[in-house]
Amino acid sequence: MPSRTKTQGQFWLETPAKITLRLHILSRRKDGYHELRLALAPVSLYDSLSFDLHAGAGISLSLQGGQPPKGDEGENLVLRAALAFQEALGERVSAAIHLVKRIPAGAGLGGGSGNAAGTLVALNRWFGNPLSPARLHGLAEALGADVPFFLDPRPAWAGGVGNLLRPLEGFPLLELLIVKPPLSIATGEAYALATPEAYPPGAATDAPPLATVEQVVAGLYNRFEAALFPHHPELAQIKARLLESGAMGALLSGSGSALFGVFEDAAARDAAASGIIAGEAGADWTVLPCRTLARHRYEWRFS
Repeated sequence: MPSRTKTQGQFWLETPAKITLRLHILSRRKDGYHELRLALAPVSLYDSLSFDLHAGAGISLSLQGGQPPKGDEGENLVLRAALAFQEALGERVSAAIHLVKRIPAGAGLGGGSGNAAGTLVALNRWFGNPLSPARLHGLAEALGADVPFFLDPRPAWAGGVGNLLRPLEGFPLLELLIVKPPLSIATGEAYALATPEAYPPGAATDAPPLATVEQVVAGLYNRFEAALFPHHPELAQIKARLLESGAMGALLSGSGSALFGVFEDAAARDAAASGIIAGEAGADWTVLPCRTLARHRYEWRFS
C-alpha cells in the first residue's frame, strides 16, 4: 500500500475508564453473545497514548506500566485497532505508539477498550477524518463490545452486546471511590457463571430515569454479583467495606473485579479512601478516587 505524503508528527492523548451502573444479562444470541442492557459512564481515570508518526516501517507498540490491553482472543487491542484503521484507510501507516497504563486491567473498567477506541479516533483525525463515524463504529464493534462506547465517551444506555448506545442526557456528577482487589476476572468466566434474566420488553433506547444521584443509587444493579460473589468472597467484602465507609451505594463494575462506591461529596469519598487504605485488607487493594465525566473529548497534546 502506498503511504501518504504527510505522515510525520508527534502527539499524545488520554483515554478514560468507565463504570457500569446497571447490567442486565438477557437471552443468549445466535452469535454466541448475550443480549444486554447497560448504563455506562466514563470516569476520571486515564491511560495515555502517544503517537510518533514517521516515514518508517510499520506499526509498533511500547508499554509502560501494567499489561498490554487484550481482546477476547488474547490479541493486543491497540495494535489491532491501528492495523484495522490502516486496512480501512487503504494506505500504509507508520507509527510508533507508546501506551502508559494507569487503569487497572481485568477490572471491568474498560481500559483496554478505551485504548483501542482512542487509537482509532487519533489516527482517523490525523489523516483528516477519512472514515465516517459509521465506518469507525464498525471497526470499533469488530474490536470488542465495549469499544464503540469509547469513541465518544459520555453517560449512555446501551443495548445489544453493549454496542447500541443512547446518551443519557442530564446524568449527574457522581463522586466515586473505585476499589480493586489483587484478583482479576476473565469475562468468559463471569458469563459462564451468570444466569440470564427476564427483562421488560423494549428497545435498547428504553432507558430508566437516571437524572439525579438518588435515581442512580436506587437503580444500581449488576447481574454478575450474584454469580461471582460466592466464588470470590473478597468482592462482597469490598462492597460491604464501601457501604460501611459511607457510600450511598456500591456495585461491581462490569464483570469485575473492581467495585465502586458513590459518595455524597468529594470530602466523604476521600475520607473513605483514607480509612480503607489504612485498614488491614486495604493494603492489598488498589483504591482510586475519581468522578464521572459529562463527556470525554479526545484532545491532542503535541510533543
